[in-house]
Amino acid sequence: MLVFSMDTICYNRANSTLLPWYCGKQMYASIYRRYYQQKGRLYPVVLVPPTSLTVLTPATSANLGPGYDSLGLALQLYNRFDVEIGGLDPAIPQIEVQGELGADLSTGPDNLFFRAFCLLFERRQLPVPAVKIRMTIAIPPGCGLGSSATAVVGGLMAANELLGMQNPSLAYSKEELLAPAVEAESGNHPDNVAPALLGGLVATTVIDGKIEAIKTRFPEALKAVIFTPSFPMDTVAGRKLLPAEYSKADVTFNTGRVALLLTALQTGRYEVIGEAMRDRLHQPYRQALFPTMPAIIEAAITAGAYGASLSGGGSSLIALASTNFHPILQSMQETARSLGIDGHGMILAADQQGARVIAPHKRSRKRGSYRGAPGTLV
Repeated sequence: MLVFSMDTICYNRANSTLLPWYCGKQMYASIYRRYYQQKGRLYPVVLVPPTSLTVLTPATSANLGPGYDSLGLALQLYNRFDVEIGGLDPAIPQIEVQGELGADLSTGPDNLFFRAFCLLFERRQLPVPAVKIRMTIAIPPGCGLGSSATAVVGGLMAANELLGMQNPSLAYSKEELLAPAVEAESGNHPDNVAPALLGGLVATTVIDGKIEAIKTRFPEALKAVIFTPSFPMDTVAGRKLLPAEYSKADVTFNTGRVALLLTALQTGRYEVIGEAMRDRLHQPYRQALFPTMPAIIEAAITAGAYGASLSGGGSSLIALASTNFHPILQSMQETARSLGIDGHGMILAADQQGARVIAPHKRSRKRGSYRGAPGTLV
């Protein structure tokens, strides 16, 4: 069967091949002659309304202190990406960015969301559709909350959904999307893209060249108190400050605290989180870019947080607590202000689900009919 739309996807079920992604009115007659009447047979035709979907991708906090490049937590703050099949040129997307936080994002072919979107089609050796993209940005870029990871994961999820609509065998599982996500991420690190994709608390490592990620639910009793200074921190510049080698004592210090942190979260021994979130591998060196960081972390703990650390490469700070959320945030803000630093704060629960696609329509192909369905999470 051939699925045909004047403005959307064409798919030939007779031989499982994708036809041109944009089928304009002028192409109708030639496509009809070429594809509808193969070997003298007339294939059934289904008219499909324009395809659109929405991807929600959560913010993330990487490292959580000692878990350098290996731990990440998904949070209930989201960037939203609306994708509609349409336009004239697959190589030039029509991108609209909403929200002041996204003012500096590219709207050209080098847009990170679009590059990740194209990557999946390239892997399947299929043509990229012409698309219209609307990005609603709620996660501040360059502040250690995984904004770039949301673009990578969002682009992959959108492309994967479109591929799966045409032929389920073309779609990847979430776990299979991890490798292309790391490939598309600027630093090729999994600690942000993995929790953005999978949700929860995710531990990652590389085994024989393959990225392994294990997700666990983050305790519902805990919330993240986030303080984001008014200045960003350059992740690349921060990494350049790190030493090429570490002492055995520092490595042992961190491995012990990663083990302690994971065990504390699993067993509810939250009182040891403060010690478990201490670090010697990256925070002391990144402090050169954020000298007042230790004072703000101490203010959070004094106000009742179990522990606190730099979020990812900064500049945001994350404190974990089960009570006194607002006093903790107020203490962080007041301490920062007293040291000449402005910023804003948020209190966020963990996101346990990860990136998801909101499907505004479900397709039905009963003798050429189409049935709309309410929006659902898939």
